[in-house]
Amino acid sequence: MSEKRRTDHRDEDVKHLFELLNNNSDWVWEVDAQGRYTWSSDVVTELLGVPPEEVIGKTPFDFMPPGEAERVAGAFGAIVMEKRAFSGLVNRNQRADGTIVVLETSGIPLFDDNGELCGYRGIDRNISTLGERVLQLETIYETTPVALCMIDRQGRLVMSNKAMAKLLGERAPQGAEIHFQSLMPEYWHFFRTDFELADGGETLPSRELGWFDRCYDIQSVPVRDAMDNVIGLSVTWVDITERRHAEQKLASANKVLQQYAQHDHLTGLFNRRYMDECLVAEITRAMQDDFPLSVCLADIDYFKNYNDTHGHQAGDDCLRIVAKTLTSSRLRSGDNVSRYGGEEFLIILPGTDLVQALGVAEVVRSNINALELPHHASPTGYLTISIGVATLHGRQICIEGKPLHMIASGLIHRADTALYAAKKQGRNQVVSARDAHTVP
Repeated sequence: MSEKRRTDHRDEDVKHLFELLNNNSDWVWEVDAQGRYTWSSDVVTELLGVPPEEVIGKTPFDFMPPGEAERVAGAFGAIVMEKRAFSGLVNRNQRADGTIVVLETSGIPLFDDNGELCGYRGIDRNISTLGERVLQLETIYETTPVALCMIDRQGRLVMSNKAMAKLLGERAPQGAEIHFQSLMPEYWHFFRTDFELADGGETLPSRELGWFDRCYDIQSVPVRDAMDNVIGLSVTWVDITERRHAEQKLASANKVLQQYAQHDHLTGLFNRRYMDECLVAEITRAMQDDFPLSVCLADIDYFKNYNDTHGHQAGDDCLRIVAKTLTSSRLRSGDNVSRYGGEEFLIILPGTDLVQALGVAEVVRSNINALELPHHASPTGYLTISIGVATLHGRQICIEGKPLHMIASGLIHRADTALYAAKKQGRNQVVSARDAHTVP
């Protein structure tokens, strides 16, 4: 082939190439490292309403509304920093006549002989029909206060919104790929599990994770490609820190309320209402396990006279001292002590027969005597208590066949009868219900 024919053929190819570039739906362009157009196909006239020579030397952001220019410039700046190709960058542009056209931009980086970035070559496609909807969704995604992100199968963060960037803060590497496997090594296995579940078509569970000083409820949703393969996880991070704090405060408040509901405010012991419930529960257990159950009903001797002589404040102090002495009288962990009313105290002794219960009661009485708390209105000159003791046996409960609350009431009544006998016999002593009937 002659040189002329080769030249003509080459010219035809170039002419054909320019016809392709200038007569299709996509605008082809090149920009330098500063983002200024260095070349443009004629399609720009159709898209922006200006000839190619009017875009040369300008940047894409010169044709965008101010807010949009700032948003896209930020996204493009991150792309340039990583010197990477990009696609699907949706943006609004203002035509020469003032109307808006929505473009989808894609590009590849260009490098000089030294490997330095010298610009980008790419295309813009008119997607105005769908673009507004896409931009609306992108705006919603970007500005929602809930942290959103997408993680690929290698653990890379491929998409995130402003709330996610705030969540990660300075802990995420700047200008580089973010790998959750290194960023959150203690939680990466959860995401691996989600990928496995998604591959199997199973529902992904929500999880509660702590990230530094915040608590998040996270939910992963599988992202699939056209072949229905799972290529990533779309993850929602809902900050539930304040809710957890509120729940903790509520739990603490409920605990305090329960404390007030179950305890006597003066002595700190269980109150009568709680001990009535506790006694029924212990009777049930004694019946099931065929164990004995004993109760001791103690009363401070001449307590009304103590109040009248020493004053009500001293009387309150006296009740606290007696309560502390009762609980420290070598009782077992399963034993319960309550202020049963006024100056009366009830001790429940599970798995304790009458002989053992009498021994416990005698220790308690002796410990009160050992206090030698002055009581000028008592014949002894110091504080004493009287105690009545009553016992139930598992088999006896079954034989009685009464409702549990009646059995409990009967047990307390027998202990009270024994206490009355102790009072009648001179106080400062222990009497069992078995012996109470012998008192004249």
